[in-house]
Amino acid sequence: MVKDKKIIIYNKTEVQDDIGNWVTAYQPIHPGSLWAYARQLSQKEYFAAGTAGYKEDMQFTVNWRRDIKPGMLIYYRETWYVIDRVDTFEGYKEDLKLFAKEAAQAEIPPADEIVPYGR
Repeated sequence: MVKDKKIIIYNKTEVQDDIGNWVTAYQPIHPGSLWAYARQLSQKEYFAAGTAGYKEDMQFTVNWRRDIKPGMLIYYRETWYVIDRVDTFEGYKEDLKLFAKEAAQAEIPPADEIVPYGR
């Protein structure tokens, strides 16, 4: 599997604005983009996830990171996805499989709430 796609993973957080107020913001958990393997789930996988209570559309595979959690957002090819679950593949620290669904309109962060990494 070749990790040849670029994604950005965002976390909902609180940051201080220019006058010191704490505001909700969406911030990348990494500088730049992450290399990932991305694919749409097959119908069989899609329906299997549905029976388990998930509505997943995509699978992203990235190098192992400790800071990726369900509920975070992925931006990929001008589309937002919400991470439903993270599969650590038997506990090995090699790859993470991120199963995600396309974000509903209400889950997409407004442009003014997206802040750069490290702010």
